[in-house]
Amino acid sequence: MVRTVFARRSVREKAAMILVCLLLLGSASCGLPRRARSMFGGQLPLQVSISPEANHNSPIAVELVIAYQGKLLDELLKMPAGDWFRKREQFLRDHPQGVETWKWEWVPGQEVSGMEIAYRVGAKGGVLFADYSTPGEHRAQIDPHQPARLVFNPTDFTVNPQP
Repeated sequence: MVRTVFARRSVREKAAMILVCLLLLGSASCGLPRRARSMFGGQLPLQVSISPEANHNSPIAVELVIAYQGKLLDELLKMPAGDWFRKREQFLRDHPQGVETWKWEWVPGQEVSGMEIAYRVGAKGGVLFADYSTPGEHRAQIDPHQPARLVFNPTDFTVNPQP
C-alpha cells in the first residue's frame, strides 16, 4: 500500500518527500563523525607548546590516558596528577584492557613537533596528567575525537582546541 501511495505522487511531491527524509537523516546524524571515530578508533592530533619557564625550569613528566570504559574515565577525572603518578602501575594492572597510555618527559622551552596519537575502538575520553612541582590537580580532560593544543606554562598547563 505504501508503494502505491508513493507511486501516485507527482515528481515534485516525491522530490519534496525525499528532501525531507534527507534533512531528517542529516539532523539525526550530527554526532555521526564522532560516533564513527569511536566505533573504528582514530588519530588524535596534538600540538605542544612548552614555556621556557615551565614547571619552574624543571622537566615535566606528562601522561595521556585514554579510557575505554565510562566508569574508568570518571575515576580518572577525580584523580590529581600526583595520585596518578604514584598509583599508575597498580591502576594499569587493575584495568589492563580499560585504558591506554602515552608517556613523555619534556624540558622547559623544548620544541615538540606535532604528533598524532592512535587510539583503539571505543574510546570514551581522555585525561592528561602533568607532574608539576607546584600544588594543584594538574589534570585536564581531553576529547580524543578533537584535535588539541597543549600549553605548558610555569605553574600549570592548559588544553585548548587546535586552531
